[in-house]
Amino acid sequence: MTETNNRMEKTMKKLFVLALAVFALSSFAEEQVFFCGFEESEGYALGPITGQNDWTELFSHTVNQYEVTNKVSFTGDQSLYVYGPREGGDTGIKKVVEYENPYHGKIFVSYMLKPADRYVRLYFYDAVGGDKHRMAVVHINTHELYIDAGGTWNGGDPDLSVDEWYKVTLLFDPVDNVLEEFTLGDDITLDEIRNYCDEAASGDIGSFAIRTGWNDPTDAWVDDITIELIPEPACIGLLALAGLFLRKRS
Repeated sequence: MTETNNRMEKTMKKLFVLALAVFALSSFAEEQVFFCGFEESEGYALGPITGQNDWTELFSHTVNQYEVTNKVSFTGDQSLYVYGPREGGDTGIKKVVEYENPYHGKIFVSYMLKPADRYVRLYFYDAVGGDKHRMAVVHINTHELYIDAGGTWNGGDPDLSVDEWYKVTLLFDPVDNVLEEFTLGDDITLDEIRNYCDEAASGDIGSFAIRTGWNDPTDAWVDDITIELIPEPACIGLLALAGLFLRKRS
């Protein structure tokens, strides 16, 4: 009876340790830390976005130039309508993003853009330096694309349509402080790793802003902004080894 109990106890220990290892691995799987679809269920009402869910203005003349609308959306019923500036130069809205990234996993960002003939700019700011440290700035309109912040990459003429939605993705490496990958739609990619981050930036996104520039109307839409953490394979490997070690000892 005692021997049977001992075997059962050892089996339970092994199962517990194995379950703990699996849980640890799943905890470090790709994790979504921010999503904004501008939907009513997320607390967004139709009208100017400034003041909603902690979106703030970057410039005093930004009011009513970034609105939550139900006229056009990629998913759901609502999206962000960008129709400034009308006058007064640059406009912009900002959103602070708070997350923990203790293992410095890579940061994956995506958003949907229905472009216009004028630029829609997405700024990513450093978690430490704030607005002073730009990690990357993506400028997109129907006929031109470029990225800057420490370096500049001109994508030439992307030949986009104002009638279509395009997925924009970025992959940041916070260890080497680089924008490692970039894609726009199905055809445009960043073929080589180049440093687009400000050299003083720490590599962790603290906030981002949507901006337009100059004095012509923009008339673009943004939807489904997503930020995810992707753990490094080394972290997952160490966790797996730790689980196996504990299982062996038990």
